[in-house]
Amino acid sequence: MLSNQDLKLVDSVNGKTSPHDRAHSIQTDVWLSLHTRYAQLLVRGRQVKGKPPIIGLLRFADSLRVIWHAAEANDPYADWWLIKLQDTYHVIGNRIANLMAKFLAKLPARETFQIAPPEDKDPFRIRLSFATPYAYQAAELLSKFDSLVRCVLGCKHLGVIDNKTAKNTIYHVARLIRGLFALATRYRHLGIDRNNPLSFEADGKTARRYMGELPEDVREGTRRARLAPAIIKGIPPYVPPVTENNEAYEGLGD
Repeated sequence: MLSNQDLKLVDSVNGKTSPHDRAHSIQTDVWLSLHTRYAQLLVRGRQVKGKPPIIGLLRFADSLRVIWHAAEANDPYADWWLIKLQDTYHVIGNRIANLMAKFLAKLPARETFQIAPPEDKDPFRIRLSFATPYAYQAAELLSKFDSLVRCVLGCKHLGVIDNKTAKNTIYHVARLIRGLFALATRYRHLGIDRNNPLSFEADGKTARRYMGELPEDVREGTRRARLAPAIIKGIPPYVPPVTENNEAYEGLGD
């Protein structure tokens, strides 16, 4: 039986849930499976002494938690970074789709000659538990990149393209994804609030030095990312800690 204190559907959509709802919240079990080493290496990235670090999906997701929380706290620079990420997703996704169409068109089409993309019989799998939708979108990009790599390797194996073309294509898209992951780490949380002019005066120069000039419509809040979080008034101005993800890995050696 519903009580007068039960929340409406619109409240649930806006994130307003009762303690009872939170205790019985619906959860989604998400797993990412990758067949190629090229995509697998972009999950954890690289931290090797003597070599430049490569930001992986897990570090990217941690950085996104900071940006997401700051956007909830009305930080216009966090909103701007979400817009940058949104636009970058779109560019990389279109690039992968165009390359897939290009290489699939090169494969011979015969009724008696059927081609399946190369696959790992024991692919790497990781359970994903992210705090923001942008992290899941990045995981989807990795999945699409993995499919592209499989297609490219299949074309090379059949002699449709040469080794140089295959390598250049894979490395080109990998660089785009690494650039996306690195973009999130260039955000600086300075506690700026668009409703507090004093925060701009105190940290404006530092923000511009690290993050550039803020577009006026973003500063005013008239332009936000499509998946931007709702602004929560009075949210504590703290930065969520960046922690290592200790999820179990399957099928991926060091």
